[in-house]
Order: sequence, then structure tokens, then C-alpha cells
Amino acid sequence: MKKVQGIYDDDDQLMMLATLTDNKPMMGAIFYLGVVSGLRIGDLLTLQVRDVGQRFVVTESKTKKRKLIRLCDMGWSYLENYIFFEDLKPDDLLFKTTRQTVHKYFSVLGQDLGLESIGTHSMRYSYG
Repeated sequence: MKKVQGIYDDDDQLMMLATLTDNKPMMGAIFYLGVVSGLRIGDLLTLQVRDVGQRFVVTESKTKKRKLIRLCDMGWSYLENYIFFEDLKPDDLLFKTTRQTVHKYFSVLGQDLGLESIGTHSMRYSYG
């Protein structure tokens, strides 16, 4: 089994975020929110637009713990722009995709950028 790594270098995180955002804004938004919140991909993919704000609380599905997420002004602006340009409504899922699609996308992009063993859990490792 291949060990998934975190993206600890700020430059690598920025490079990954910029490339994801340019190629597919939804993947960039998933990566950003995953790195700043430490949420599992399953929890990210169940969020609805009305659930998020500059400060919001998520109940983690695995542990049932409530977690307060705080976004900086620029981070919240980034998510607001994503929501606006995707024309998402309050009852819409924030991210309309599957964990398998996200994992495959991250893995391929990570290899392209010279970052090996990047997956969805890399966001949690990077957060920690």
C-alpha cells in the first residue's frame, strides 16, 4: 500500500492550489477548504452552500465532533467567488463530485507537479 503524503511546503501548496484553480475551480476550492479546515473528503463533499461562511461549524461524520472552521478574509472571498461563478444556490451541494474523482484528479496533478503520493487525505496531513 502506498503512503499518502502531506504537502508541507507553502510553495508546493500554492502551486497545487493555483494549478487546480486554473484547471478546474471546484478542485481548487476543495483543496483550499481541505487544507485550511482539516476536514475529511467525505465531510467536504456533503457540505451545502448554506452550510459555509467565514465562520461555520461542521459535525465530522466519523467522530461526531463539532469543529469550528474560520476562514481568513481572502479565503472566504475565494469561496464566495467560486460559489458565485458556479451559480450555486443555498440548497446546492458545495462540491458536486465524488471522492474517487477528487482523489484521481489530485493524484494525477500531484505527479505532474512532481509531488508524489498526493491524494485527498494529503489535505488533512497538510492541515496538521
